[in-house]
Amino acid sequence: MMTRRIAAASVVVIAALAVAIASGALSLPPSGLGPDRTAAVGGTSAIGSPSAVGSTSAVGSPSPGTIGGAPSAVGGASGSTSESPGAASATPGGRLAGGAPTSALGFRLRATVVPIGYPLPASASYRYGPGWHAFRLGAPLPYESVLGISRTGALLRAHDGVDIQVRVGTPILAAFSGVVIDPRTHWYPWAPQLYGNVVVIRSTEPTSIGYFAINAHLSVVSVRVGAVVRRGQVVGRTGITGNARGTIPHLHFELRAPFKIDQTWGGVFRRIDSFDPLPSLLAADRHP
Repeated sequence: MMTRRIAAASVVVIAALAVAIASGALSLPPSGLGPDRTAAVGGTSAIGSPSAVGSTSAVGSPSPGTIGGAPSAVGGASGSTSESPGAASATPGGRLAGGAPTSALGFRLRATVVPIGYPLPASASYRYGPGWHAFRLGAPLPYESVLGISRTGALLRAHDGVDIQVRVGTPILAAFSGVVIDPRTHWYPWAPQLYGNVVVIRSTEPTSIGYFAINAHLSVVSVRVGAVVRRGQVVGRTGITGNARGTIPHLHFELRAPFKIDQTWGGVFRRIDSFDPLPSLLAADRHP
């Protein structure tokens, strides 16, 4: 009699367990996994979030080394270029709305157009002289481009701007609205013996914010450091100061990025903010 009661009770318990499992009230751990382990199957963890490998962590935040799902730019400049003109990272970086790149990722050294106003009046008579990366005498400063290494082991300095040949005394116009800065506080050591009198403007325009325009070899400087200028405003006049003496009078014009870009030329690696300003100049040039 007692045996029949125990057997009946066992049947009731087993039936209750079966009903609980079927209804989801009771679950068993996956085969081979203890209660403290999580399985990631097909790139998704057992708790229903994407796995942290190659995508997003289990808590739904980006994995270390990624920002918004893309590789992060360490120090703001993880993009790299090679000595091939226009070579760039395969992954394009962001761009300001209708404007310039916001990071070094995918930056095209010789094909980037930054929206600017032309730095000379349309009435001026001018022509383009030596361009970006032309050979220049002397040792390159830390913020200047290099072409490679000479046979003696010295670094070969490259031109960081475009020389617009124009008569002395021609008005120079602000390439964009912004603030006049002291180059000595941004590029060290600054070389007035090379650049002569300069006006350097940091853009505050939404399409080029943070970019710099360097106007060098001026005979007259019409604005002070800290002044707020507007695009097209006269900021000085062309001259032959610095190392422009003895050359065809010209405006040395540079554009520099608000971040540094990995560059390798002639086997020499540098991380600097220099890039070719000619595409931007040509896009802004309304000369007949």
